[in-house]
Amino acid sequence: MIVPFKREFIGEALGTFLLVLFGCGSVAVTVLFSAHQGLMQVALAWGIGVTLAIYVTRHLSSAHLNPAVSVAMVVTGRLPKAKLPTYLIAQFLGAILGGLVLFLLFGPSIQSYELAHGIMRGSPASVKTAMIFGEFYPNPGTKALVSMPLAMGVESFGTFLLVLMIFGLTESSNSGRPDGTLAPVFIGATVSSIICLLAPLTQAGLNPARDLGPRLVTWMMGWGQAAFPDRTGGVFLVYVLAPVLGAILAGLFFVNVLEPAMEDIKQDPTLSVIDTQDGRFVMNSRLILVGGFLGAGKTTLLAEAARHLATTGQRVGLITNDQAPELVDTAFLSQGNSNVEEVSGSCFCCNFPGLLGAMNKLQTNAHADVLIAEPVGSCTDLSATIIQPLRDHHLGEVTVAPLSVLTDPFRLEDILHGGHGGLHPSAAYIFRKQMEEADILVISKADLVSPEKLNALKSQVTKELPLATVFCVSAKTGAGLQEWLDAVMLRTDAGQQIAEVDYDTYAEGEAVLGWLNATFELTGQAIEWHPFASDFLRSLSERLDAGDISVGHVKLMIEDGDRTVSGNITGRIETVSVRGQEFASSKAKMTLNARVEMSPAAVEQIVRETLDQVMGDRIQATTLAWRCLSPGRPMPTYRYDRLIAIK
Repeated sequence: MIVPFKREFIGEALGTFLLVLFGCGSVAVTVLFSAHQGLMQVALAWGIGVTLAIYVTRHLSSAHLNPAVSVAMVVTGRLPKAKLPTYLIAQFLGAILGGLVLFLLFGPSIQSYELAHGIMRGSPASVKTAMIFGEFYPNPGTKALVSMPLAMGVESFGTFLLVLMIFGLTESSNSGRPDGTLAPVFIGATVSSIICLLAPLTQAGLNPARDLGPRLVTWMMGWGQAAFPDRTGGVFLVYVLAPVLGAILAGLFFVNVLEPAMEDIKQDPTLSVIDTQDGRFVMNSRLILVGGFLGAGKTTLLAEAARHLATTGQRVGLITNDQAPELVDTAFLSQGNSNVEEVSGSCFCCNFPGLLGAMNKLQTNAHADVLIAEPVGSCTDLSATIIQPLRDHHLGEVTVAPLSVLTDPFRLEDILHGGHGGLHPSAAYIFRKQMEEADILVISKADLVSPEKLNALKSQVTKELPLATVFCVSAKTGAGLQEWLDAVMLRTDAGQQIAEVDYDTYAEGEAVLGWLNATFELTGQAIEWHPFASDFLRSLSERLDAGDISVGHVKLMIEDGDRTVSGNITGRIETVSVRGQEFASSKAKMTLNARVEMSPAAVEQIVRETLDQVMGDRIQATTLAWRCLSPGRPMPTYRYDRLIAIK
């Protein structure tokens, strides 16, 4: 890496470059050629430039493009402090490069203009051309009377308005905000409106980088003292300090005054977020679908993602999915987030109304503005059966993030090299189809793979799936998590690939798995539950490995009040993992889910025998729920053969 947070650096530098190029360029053609007639046209050009810059770069960074905005985001907890230096350096560098390119484009024309009007570059009169790059107060093109204190107030107030509108247009607490795809347009319109109001006084800088970067170019290119005419530091006070102060005030006003008021509205039972007449959404939530084959680590990632989003003030609802109830995932996620809904009995694809019902419930009861849904691990064809129907029937009511598909790195490596990843060929077919339809492919468990192997995997996936964005993420260490979250929270290019799926092979790939969901009450004398969970999973894994039986996943959770132990198997015995508290008690509840390439009867037999073996005479089990099945043929509620465009 050249700098920390390389992706953000590129985004902020490029975006600020474009902002200066289009915005200051509109001033240049007005001053030199009278190309624009009046302030309105220049203001519109600035607004369009801001809009385009945001659209081009917001998938790389948060598209602040303004040091004042970045500082406000840090102060309000929207941007980690560690990223601020990268954002600031990139913004100033982009602004300087924008100024240099403008000078290269218009340098001869500026010289000709100065000669024609008797302007000596560097003299006080040369602010007439220096204003192409930086701002001056009072505006050299008007007769306004503006003192330095008034100029500071103008720039601070203008930036206050800009940052307040940015928060209002993008923060999830504002239910009335526009769809994420339109927010840049309204931010650009805000810039145009503020310029129309304040530019006659101070040229409406509103952005320390946009002013100081091009101003340095004029200083270097012969304007000298004319670039910094106020020896008392007025330029820095008016165009650097004042915008930062205005931005901080706007951020604090939003989070301490407006946001709590918006929360009160959402929590008012008389103001429902759902139209109860037809069950359609009124509040626009963001839906993040996280697919991927069994054992990829989706549930762990969901828990970490929810925790991270909650620290930024987002209200997160989680939706689990399975062919049968009694899910370990639901119990696990409910530990750290009470806003969990389970859709059981069939996959999201085959129970589309069930998915909508879970989304509605989380919006109504939890006022969730971010919904993270985990489809059944053996499910594919999500673009055609979930994303396109949502776009067709619920456009404007829910914003669907790009489809993320998690892949276990070890299975991925084998399948990329022509193997089956330890799966039945038809199950491996599902794995491949999941990859093919991914907008974002996440190589999970990055902490278990060497950096060299991880880079090689990423390169090979990028080569095979050029339309997908590839991230390497470790939910355990947090590596890559924020970068993935930035993408799914900002982007709206969801379901861009509809896979060609052979439903006969798909059905066979699911049918080869025996599916067990069971819940027991375990009792004994002061049982140490962590060793018990480890003994059970290792004993079960040994038996499965001895029969060369492929495992999708085996998960268990043991609960006694708020004390829990959880564990899983995602392959052979070396994948056995047990985590949680070391505690002993005489009674606990155990939930067990197994997805194994065996008949349901064989799964039932091997689990019961292993459980009896590990319990021995010291533990007694009472079965509370027992469901063992093989999934039926997928029968989607909808299946689209085309992409539904965002209107």
